[in-house]
This record gives sequence, C-alpha cells and structure tokens, in this order.
Amino acid sequence: MRKICLIYTGGTIGMRQNPNGKLAPVDFEELRKSIPALSLLPIELVVKTMDRPLDSSEMHPSVWANLASEIYALHDQFDGFVVLHGTDTMAFTASALSFMLRGLKKPVIITGSQLPVGVLRTDAVENLLSALEFAAMEAEGAAVIQEVGIYFEYKLYRGNRAYKRSSNEFNAFSSPNFPALAESGVRMTVHKELLWRSPYSKLELHKGFSNEVGVVTLYPGLDFSALQVQPNWRILLLRTFGAGNAPNSPDFIEFLSRCSDNGTVIVNTSQCVSGAVVHGLYDSSSALERFNVVSAKDMTFESALVKSMLLLSESADLAEFGLKFSSSLAGELTE
Repeated sequence: MRKICLIYTGGTIGMRQNPNGKLAPVDFEELRKSIPALSLLPIELVVKTMDRPLDSSEMHPSVWANLASEIYALHDQFDGFVVLHGTDTMAFTASALSFMLRGLKKPVIITGSQLPVGVLRTDAVENLLSALEFAAMEAEGAAVIQEVGIYFEYKLYRGNRAYKRSSNEFNAFSSPNFPALAESGVRMTVHKELLWRSPYSKLELHKGFSNEVGVVTLYPGLDFSALQVQPNWRILLLRTFGAGNAPNSPDFIEFLSRCSDNGTVIVNTSQCVSGAVVHGLYDSSSALERFNVVSAKDMTFESALVKSMLLLSESADLAEFGLKFSSSLAGELTE
C-alpha cells in the first residue's frame, strides 16, 4: 500500500462561511468528514496541516520555503505528496516547489477547487481523489510521476508550465505551451513520454528567494520617463507585447539605459500566455537586443518570476544569470 502525505495549506477547497457570511479556512478534519470516499482509496494517508491555513492571496516566498523544507524532510517516509492550495497563487507555488526540490523521484501534486467541499456541485471531491490516485501511481516499484504537478478538472499539468486562466470555471488552469501530463476519466491516462526526469542523482533543497526583482507591464501610452528605476531592482521582468516586442521610442530606450546604469538585468516575458519570446523577429524588438535583454522564451510569467527570485538568491553574479535563466531547471521551458 502506497503511503501518501497530504499537506493542507488552505484555499477554497477547505473553506466554510463564517458568521459574517464570508468564506474562511477551516480545520482539515472538517474537510475529511465531507469526503467519505477518501477511506476507499487503497493508500495510507497521513495529513499535515499548516499552523494557520491561508487564503492563497496571502502566499509568500517564506511559505514556499517552509513547504519545500517539510517535503524534503519527509521525502524518504512517503511515496508521494499532495498539497491542498488556493487557486489564485497555485501556479507560483508549483513553480517554486519545482525549482526548490531538484532531483525529485516522487510526485508532488498540488490541487484545490473553485467551490468549497461542502457546496453543492463542488469540484473539490474529484480534484482531491484524482490527485491522490496520481500521487499513488507506481510502476516497477517506482513512482510514475516524479515532478511537481497541478491537478485540476480531469487534467494533470506540469506545475511550472501551468497558469490560472479562469476565476469562475471548473477548468481553471491551462498549460498552452506544454501538453497535459495525464488525464483522468473512465481510465487514468498518463503520457509517459512527456514526464520529467531530473538529471540530479539525489534530492537537493534550494530555498532562498530574493525580493530584488521588479515587474513592469507595457501598455500603449505608458510614460517611461515617469517610471522610477528602483535601486534594489537587480532583475526586472518586462512584460512585453506579442513575441517580445516593445516600442523603439526614445523614452523607452532612455528607460532601458537607466536600468543598465543601475546594473539591472532585464528579462523579456510576453503578456501572451501562448507562444514564446523571439528576439529579432520584429524590428520593434531591436532596442531590447541592444541592451542584452534576456529572453524568457516560452516560460509562464509565474515561472519566470519565481525562477528569477530563486536564481538571484543563489548567486549575486548577474553575468551568469542569463545563462542559468535560459537553461531548464525542471522542464519549465523548451530548449
């Protein structure tokens, strides 16, 4: 019998209405009572609960580090892990765990729901039960899934390739630049050729995150002269148009120059959720090339941001940042 650790961090899946009529996190034991089918799964389930379950909008890098540390400490005691998490920042947490836990040989599957478990038509039951089943899958004595995934509405995605696409549909997540790893239906189908296998021989924990990362989103009419380059911006994610395009206007070039003078490395990440940043495809990206801007390729914004924060904490050498950022840590980009 496979032994699975279920870590409850909070989120809609475990919420109830409080006396004020607002949804607030509850203790996991209340959640367990609402899903009697949990006892039918052929697994040994051990539940761990955060001291204070969180709404996912309260998620913070320090929580990512604590979560990764707990999984790392328990790694040899369990065959797999399922993390219950709010949907709003789930993709950020999935990316963070995939980069912190290098060398995973066991599944870490994150799931949640759009409706609380006790509500009529809730999606919580299917999401939780299927996530546990995928976490317990094994073949020839080894886990089938050996990476961080997001399970939602019949699909298992690579965690660092997914993003939240809807706030009100059960099909809340999507992975436009990489296919789903698996689907659940009458049968549970795993696309084994898509699964990530880490090149690391043993599990390593990397849990630092720098807050010296900024984000600027371009839009038509943005006054670049009014943008203040913050002294602590060592990395700046620039959310550009289309395939990584930006205006060639003098004020934009002057903004890039101020970033360069500040020692800030700029990462070009598209506002499009599908496709990739391609430098040099259009003349409108020529200004970015002049300043040696780093391409985020086909990474999600969530993945690019978290990866920047982690790499910056690992090394202060910005000359190496571009090379490390452009290389895959956990299958987050197409090489």
